[in-house]
Amino acid sequence: MNFSIKSAAAGFAFATAVTASAASAQDTIDLKISHAFPTTHYLIENGLDVWVASLKEELGDRINFTIYPAQQLGKAAEALDLAASGVADVVLTATSYHPTQLTVTGVAELPGMFSDICVASRASMALSKEGEFFDTVDFEPNDVQAIYNVSLPIYKVVTADRKVETMDDLKGLKLRTTGAAMELTARELGAVGVRMPSPELFQAAQRGTVDGALYLYAGMPPYDLQSVFKHSTEGVSMGSTHLVLLMNREKFNDLPEDIQETFLRHGAAAAENNCAWMTDNETVERDRMVEESGLEVTTLADDEAARWRELTAAVAGDWASSAGEDGAKAVETYRAAVESAAAQN
Repeated sequence: MNFSIKSAAAGFAFATAVTASAASAQDTIDLKISHAFPTTHYLIENGLDVWVASLKEELGDRINFTIYPAQQLGKAAEALDLAASGVADVVLTATSYHPTQLTVTGVAELPGMFSDICVASRASMALSKEGEFFDTVDFEPNDVQAIYNVSLPIYKVVTADRKVETMDDLKGLKLRTTGAAMELTARELGAVGVRMPSPELFQAAQRGTVDGALYLYAGMPPYDLQSVFKHSTEGVSMGSTHLVLLMNREKFNDLPEDIQETFLRHGAAAAENNCAWMTDNETVERDRMVEESGLEVTTLADDEAARWRELTAAVAGDWASSAGEDGAKAVETYRAAVESAAAQN
């Protein structure tokens, strides 16, 4: 072979390699994920990170994620807009952070709607599928696609200085809440609800902006809340928080069908892993804070708990009235979804 032929062959091989490399790079789908949580938060380590790792294992170089934690890409209350506008492709957010846009998914935060958070998570996921109630009312109009949903453990009353043993002890207390459902719960019991995202709670407690919160035990250590809240009261459901992983809808629809299916399948698995971890660790975290931080836990007496339940039972009706034309349907539909998920458990 003469020099010119060798040169031509080498040039062809090089061009082929460059073309293949370019095609490979072009085939990689780059996605930005935004959330408001610390990287060590249980919703990240046992939920979002599980989803990402599972996708990387199955899809390899077809997908690449860049993650922006701790509000680096935007504030918690801006998460839905970040996803809808495409500033972020995927966001993990509490639906209660977006009350004017997500109007019916807050039903999953009402007190007394469920006892098993994995059942509740499956119920919300069923209602978030394309064409289902949560999707058609909340997600599709806001240009997002739900990948997975998860309900947090049932909330308790946690306070800084005042020990709460009766309803009278709640009178006038300023308690952090996450949305309309929890705000109504606080009001029914004589407290004052103050809405704010979790990352703002520690400073608010230090400054006395709030006297306490409706909160969960597993959620306290990530924000060092056990150092400011020294009392908790349990025995009655104070509701929950509903988290959802949302993706820009156009971006999701542009994915190849097999990748769409993979996102949703691993989303369901991540939600199961997350709710199982929380179920197993809620009491563990409480007991650790009792031992290490001096948390004092009060369990309501039976007669007092009955008084609280009588009042909190009215919250669903009040919430439905305030949620607009879809409020009553949301309560009915969600209760049916929880019953159906429980029957399949």
